[in-house]
Amino acid sequence: MIELKEIKKEYHGASGSIHALKGIDLGVKAGEIYGIIGKSGAGKSTLIRCINMLEKPSSGNVVVDGEDITLLSERQLRETRKKIGMIFQHFNLISSRTVYDNVAFPLELAGKSKQEIEAEVLPLLELVGLSDRMNRYPAELSGGQKQRVAIARALANHPKVLLCDEATSALDPQTTRSILELLKDINRKFQLTIVLITHEMQVIKEICDRVAVIEGGLIIEQGAVVEVFTRPQSATTRDFIRTIAGYDLPAIYSGCSFSPVPLENSSLMLRLTFLGRSAEEPVISEIIRKFNMDVNLLFGNLDTIQDTPFGTLLVELSGDQAAIKSALNYLQARKVENEVLGYVVRTHSITG
Repeated sequence: MIELKEIKKEYHGASGSIHALKGIDLGVKAGEIYGIIGKSGAGKSTLIRCINMLEKPSSGNVVVDGEDITLLSERQLRETRKKIGMIFQHFNLISSRTVYDNVAFPLELAGKSKQEIEAEVLPLLELVGLSDRMNRYPAELSGGQKQRVAIARALANHPKVLLCDEATSALDPQTTRSILELLKDINRKFQLTIVLITHEMQVIKEICDRVAVIEGGLIIEQGAVVEVFTRPQSATTRDFIRTIAGYDLPAIYSGCSFSPVPLENSSLMLRLTFLGRSAEEPVISEIIRKFNMDVNLLFGNLDTIQDTPFGTLLVELSGDQAAIKSALNYLQARKVENEVLGYVVRTHSITG
């Protein structure tokens, strides 16, 4: 549905040139929800605005639904943009127009009659749960309700693609969840392709099928959300997921140095990742029983990603080296991902 080929964007100013995008290659399949995550200044907002040519790339090609929109005239581009809806962090509603009139606005611009507009707007207001607010003004609405109006307005021209530019960043957690549920419902009902950018990995986890991580104007990692969560390849990705996936070490180990080889009175620290059925099986108790060793549980987290059970554990293994080696082989056989952090000498007592 969307293909970006070697997209570069350079801004020229009095202080010199800024390379916001440095050669982006990205493909989004029809009907999927694709997330783009990055820190402030990474280039994610520029990237999503290149998809509908609100920002014209300095070079490269943007193909949407088989059409290279970088080659279109302004008139052709205006027509093509009707297939690409967009919602923003700060809603961009017209304060002097009611909810109904805000949703009707793109239809008025398209020259629709009052009867045609009503036939489109009323079902959209019902879809987003605002039929009883149609005569209210934006100032009378909550943040979540404003975003629902913006979503309805973005759907008015029956787009094939919906772009979401930090659409939940201004909302509280509970409202964010309700907006994400609405987007998932829209995706299912209309097979709408959704591309969203965010700096919150929780949003990616809740709604996206695939994700790309952008840093310094480059895509540094991409793939299925489950794959990226369970096997992060970059330090930036690990930073994003550490607060919800248990990647931080306990404070008692901060500043500790890990040895790649056993030391006297040391134990081996592992980070285990469980996915699917392995998250539901008594792996730890089986290690204790099978290999006669002590296993200390330091931290644990269990969650779901796209309805797949997912968990992480930080554990210490204490025992003879033959038993530890056998335990590692056992984990591998059970398809439990394990990252060996190293051997550490415990100077404090920890209760697992």
